[in-house]
Amino acid sequence: MWPLAIVLALATALCTACGGASAPGSTAPAAKPSGWDQLEAAAKAEGTVVIYGPPGTGYRQMLVTDFEQTHPGIKVDAIFVPPTERMSRVSLERQAGRYLADLWISGTTPSVTDAKDAHFTQPLKPQLMLPEVLDESLWFQHKLWWADAEEPDTVLMFVGSVLPIMYVNSKMVDPRQFSSYWDLLDPKWKGKIASTDVRNPGPGAAPARFMFKQPQLGPNFFTRLFGEMDVKLSQDQRQLVDWVSQGTYPIGLFMSQNEVDLAAKQGLPIATVPAEQFKEGATIGPANGAVAMLDRAPHPNAAKLYLNWLLSREGQIAWQRDIGDNSFRTDIPKDGVNPLVIPKVGVDYVNSGTEDFSRSFSPSTLSKPIDEGLKKASGP
Repeated sequence: MWPLAIVLALATALCTACGGASAPGSTAPAAKPSGWDQLEAAAKAEGTVVIYGPPGTGYRQMLVTDFEQTHPGIKVDAIFVPPTERMSRVSLERQAGRYLADLWISGTTPSVTDAKDAHFTQPLKPQLMLPEVLDESLWFQHKLWWADAEEPDTVLMFVGSVLPIMYVNSKMVDPRQFSSYWDLLDPKWKGKIASTDVRNPGPGAAPARFMFKQPQLGPNFFTRLFGEMDVKLSQDQRQLVDWVSQGTYPIGLFMSQNEVDLAAKQGLPIATVPAEQFKEGATIGPANGAVAMLDRAPHPNAAKLYLNWLLSREGQIAWQRDIGDNSFRTDIPKDGVNPLVIPKVGVDYVNSGTEDFSRSFSPSTLSKPIDEGLKKASGP
């Protein structure tokens, strides 16, 4: 009979080796590393941390309330704006000689391209302090998911969700009938499709880039889709969800998974079409689950404390609970996460959140075929 300690160790190793498995358990904090008490004291002396985060339901609860409840005495000042507005805001602040933000929590574009090129961010590795954060065995595929192509590593993806592309009104459209994205060009769907305008950063941009680079789809797919199918465009995610769930446009593309999941939980007839269902393959990305630290952060100790909390087991459980994204941590339960966004073991996904992937697109790369399609649709 093996000792209990050995049995438990083997069980833990097997769970971790599977890559996508989760291990439920208590949320008790791990042992504090050397210097942690001093960091907490310095962070409380600063009293504030400033976060620039993404718009959307749940982010204020996660990024503000959850942290403040865990760390009383440190106030979170948060601004929730889209990526382009966030980049413009930081640029204008820097031009005025003002350094207001500590952390940038969002997707990887433009943080791993524009912000990095402008030297707005700093190396993130030296800020990681908790052993449970640095232990790569606790993360999917036993690694930290840096978005950077090479050091210095400035942007860390802590979310790794499968990025579905297509959503349907479950009372009007059978999702099982689709096996290729080319099925969307069936004439019966003309005038029945709504989409996020993926010419702009934000929801849907990463999976749209994946489709653009997919050899079986490419720019021709976008030109035909937007040129032939009378696709209704919007940036308003709640409006898109309403259109699909009410049947105004029973098919939705490139939408916010978080908003779709929230609507489904409220009983609205909207369903996600599994990404693995399509023969062209599937992609994973961070959604809004990536973090960078701004250089010359005004509250460096509070920012460091916040960063380590965010990436900790406790912080990632809170993220999954409030946002619904799948954390790359494999030592936390996945009970509340939509199974459709959890990467499947053995499936080869394209990571569309990397710097290399983002830099393969100029601002007009995806816009050009869409503009051509829309021009064709509007006629001479």
